Amino acid sequence: MRIFFTFLFIFLFNHHQSNATHLMGGEITWQCLKSGSDIGKYIFTLKVYRDCSGITVSTSTQNILVWGHPTITSIAVDFVLQQDVSPVCDPINSGNDLLICANGDQGAVEEYIYQSSPITLSGIPPVSGWHFTWDNCCRNNAIVNLASVAEGFTLRASMYPFDSDFPNGVYLPADPCFDSSPSFKEQPKTILCVGFPFSYSHNASDEELDSLVYVW
Repeated sequence: MRIFFTFLFIFLFNHHQSNATHLMGGEITWQCLKSGSDIGKYIFTLKVYRDCSGITVSTSTQNILVWGHPTITSIAVDFVLQQDVSPVCDPINSGNDLLICANGDQGAVEEYIYQSSPITLSGIPPVSGWHFTWDNCCRNNAIVNLASVAEGFTLRASMYPFDSDFPNGVYLPADPCFDSSPSFKEQPKTILCVGFPFSYSHNASDEELDSLVYVW
């Protein structure tokens, strides 16, 4: 029984005004390399989503902080891609304008992607897990249930041990890797219409089909 948890924080709402607040959501994931010269290592990916009516996200190298690992305290992730993932609108049939991030349009969303070089995670995750976090400031103005949108913003993913002889507690080391984290196949770019029913799937999956996912 392999147990890995990934936490995803996504906050997509209507947008009200423009200032320095901008962060809407994101995720931290990892891929286990199973072939090539770096077989047995991990590549970590950080995705960040911003409200286009706020400031841009830095394209400098970011650091994912590592908690609970005996030797690794951070993982550097380099900027890979910046793209507009705003919902596609049909101005002719809908009567609504196109949403363009470059214009700071209300409802426009932009995605930033960062990736690490292949990395080795030696040791065995404890029962409490290894935790990977990224934080920044600040959240977007659409949030109405916080005292201030200037509150900090944190993404977190957790890696727990693999019990090879469940439930006897025979845990395998994380080096070489054997499992990738779950990932979300759908981009979080939904706009909701007031008064209409809504159903949405994040389409979470992982290549080994053995992970559990919680969405907060």
